[in-house]
Amino acid sequence: MKHPLSLFLLCCASFLFSFQASAQGKVTGKLQDATSKQPIGYATAALLALPDSTITASALVEGDGSFTLAPVAVGRYALKISFVGYVTRVVPNVQVTAAAPNVNLGLIGLRMSSTQLKAVEVVGQRAQVEYGLDRRVYNVSQDLSTVGGTAVDVMQNVPSVTVDQEGTVSMRGTSNITILIDGKPSAIAGLGLDQIPASTIERVEVITNPSSKYDPSGTGGVLNIILKKEKQRGLNGVASLNVGLNERYNSSLNLNYRFGKLNVFTNYDFRQDYREGKGSSNRANFQTEDAINYQQVESENNRTNSSHNIRFGADYQLTDLQSITGSVLYRRGRNENEGNTFYRFLGRNEGLDSTSTRNVLGSETRNLWEYSLGYRKTFAQAGRELTADAVFNVEQEPGQDEFSQYFYLQDGSPSRFRPVVFQRNRNLEQEREGSLQVDYVQPFSEKGKWEAGYRSTYERSDEDVQATDFSRESNTFENNIGRTNRFVYDEWVHAVYGNYGNALGKLSYQLGARVEQTNITANQITQKQKNKRDYLNVFPSVFLTYAFSEEQKIQTSYSRRIDRPGTRQLNPFRDISDLYNVRQGNPDLDPEFIDALEVNYLHFWERTTATVAVFYRQMTDIVQPIRQLLDVDGNERQATLTTFQNIASGRSYGMELTGTLDASTWLKLNANASAFNYYINGSEQGLASNSRFSWTSRLNANFKLPFKTEVQLSANYRSPIVTVQGERSAFFFTGLSARKEILNGKGNIILRVQDIFNTMRFDSETFGEGFRESSRYKPQSQLVFVGFSYRFGNNNAQKREEGNKDGEIPAGPEREGGQY
Repeated sequence: MKHPLSLFLLCCASFLFSFQASAQGKVTGKLQDATSKQPIGYATAALLALPDSTITASALVEGDGSFTLAPVAVGRYALKISFVGYVTRVVPNVQVTAAAPNVNLGLIGLRMSSTQLKAVEVVGQRAQVEYGLDRRVYNVSQDLSTVGGTAVDVMQNVPSVTVDQEGTVSMRGTSNITILIDGKPSAIAGLGLDQIPASTIERVEVITNPSSKYDPSGTGGVLNIILKKEKQRGLNGVASLNVGLNERYNSSLNLNYRFGKLNVFTNYDFRQDYREGKGSSNRANFQTEDAINYQQVESENNRTNSSHNIRFGADYQLTDLQSITGSVLYRRGRNENEGNTFYRFLGRNEGLDSTSTRNVLGSETRNLWEYSLGYRKTFAQAGRELTADAVFNVEQEPGQDEFSQYFYLQDGSPSRFRPVVFQRNRNLEQEREGSLQVDYVQPFSEKGKWEAGYRSTYERSDEDVQATDFSRESNTFENNIGRTNRFVYDEWVHAVYGNYGNALGKLSYQLGARVEQTNITANQITQKQKNKRDYLNVFPSVFLTYAFSEEQKIQTSYSRRIDRPGTRQLNPFRDISDLYNVRQGNPDLDPEFIDALEVNYLHFWERTTATVAVFYRQMTDIVQPIRQLLDVDGNERQATLTTFQNIASGRSYGMELTGTLDASTWLKLNANASAFNYYINGSEQGLASNSRFSWTSRLNANFKLPFKTEVQLSANYRSPIVTVQGERSAFFFTGLSARKEILNGKGNIILRVQDIFNTMRFDSETFGEGFRESSRYKPQSQLVFVGFSYRFGNNNAQKREEGNKDGEIPAGPEREGGQY
């Protein structure tokens, strides 16, 4: 036994020695804009051998600005960086030696190119949309239409994304998506995208088919919202004020101070938004073949939202290879709403039987604290990295709603049979969320690496609703047992993942898997019922990429994802905001699963970029809202109850085209179109199957005019889409924005007009056993904003510190600090 072992050790030692002797080096670095300090992706990096300048190695820079050139033999080289809109840069005297085969050039700044044409200055800038095989990056700073807006306004121009009348975001027909902030879960995203000011967003990454590294929650993919950061030294800041018609305004102040190894940042944002909306619906209730009654509804509502957000944090460079970041966020918001609904009840011959009026007055206050701490360690080996992040938040949302309903006879006089109804809801929702995540990346060859990580999340939602009805006998509000409920939801998810990637010539691949253990407890405290769910799931992913050239690539990918029901879908509390349209959750819901297959093709030309994606998704246990008839007052009226059920299965398949065109020095276009067929099979629940071919499209045109003025026109369209019980209509809207640069580039005046022709409207058709309904809702979508922003501080890129170019921070690990 000793001789074989000795022989094996000798062979291993010989192999390691020969490998080290023949090993070649690599050259790495990261590109950034010399002025804005933002990463520059998808440029071309070429290593030229000296003295003859022959190309030894080349690569397409990653979306985050990083690049690796390998293998590189010992010798002296020059690095050439080329990218449309930027001055080509050559880094001379790159030395690769046997003693130091791996050369890290750190941060490399590129300056925008500029030419003078008949007194019109044309200055290059980052593209509004950048493309990778597995994601699309939307640069919000180039979108004029978001001034004074929120993340909802941003999403209306993001490729592959649509937004409905309630601000619900969908990707390729599904709203089950995961929203991350700086790559991590955040309570702000959970509050709703309308709570995130557009002014704080740098870019949005759309990942339609994520790998096993990402949380598999959200069957439609991942939206990663990257907040703005400041990386220049000294004090820097941006102040802005935006005013809109009808008491809409917001303001913000963002400060960042970087000195030595410490960077301190803070920002404050205040906003107030007032919106009105009008709706109508017509419903036919088929009690029997000969007994039909009708219900006609007209409604008006207005809502005022106001909020204060303040964030404070710092990051510190412990060593050249280690850094930590910590931040605290406080948010206080208040929502006030008022609504009036008028009902008309008609008999079989559509003659008027009676009417009713319902008034709603409500308010809610939100208080949120979020704490985050992050650690990052890089190593001498390029690409090797260890990160750890912890996030904890706590939120309280006290609120109240008051309802009053009046009933009238056919002649308009008060009903003698139905007294006025007065109701109150007092609710307190408390949430706690925490997460811990550790990720490690280990390269082992020029294109090979493996990565692994662990993530644990905990969520508790405590919803306590005290419902009361006014009693004429006691002349006080008394508890309504049927509507009062306390619901506590606890969810633990523990996950480990691993990915392995390498390349064989022009073909690169990545194989991965994620294992998750989920433990859920839904506790109906008032009814003394407790539901527990525990399940273990595996989520594999496979990515294959073939590079025809640096300008042309194709990728095939597969992944499995999950969508766990939310508290709104699970909470059995019966919402009686509308007596004739009641809502209730279902605590017995199962999670929804999806298997996604995608093929992406990417091609770069000198002035044009295009991607083509073909996708197929197979869904099981789809969660859908289901409406059914509900008797009210002993069959005197017919109402509907909306709850949630797991539908047997569904599928979606289609194609998506996305592209940009630099038509001239003064015109840039970007467009996105997605066509898909969405099929839902509800036969196991006694529901009819439903399918429809749908498509979405958007076009942005950016015009660069004289006198440092820019204009942007945008158009969005979504065709009708299906639900398990009906169809939602198409909608279309346009926008116009203009920006004028003043004060030597430090200030901007911006005008924004949303929904120019006031065309945004949402119609729907819903049918079920015993009823059919058509409805229409028209939000106040035609808005006008005027804004001003001013940037101050150390913005002179010509200032250089000793041993540091272009005012850049020293080469080394960057951290996601300085949010704004």
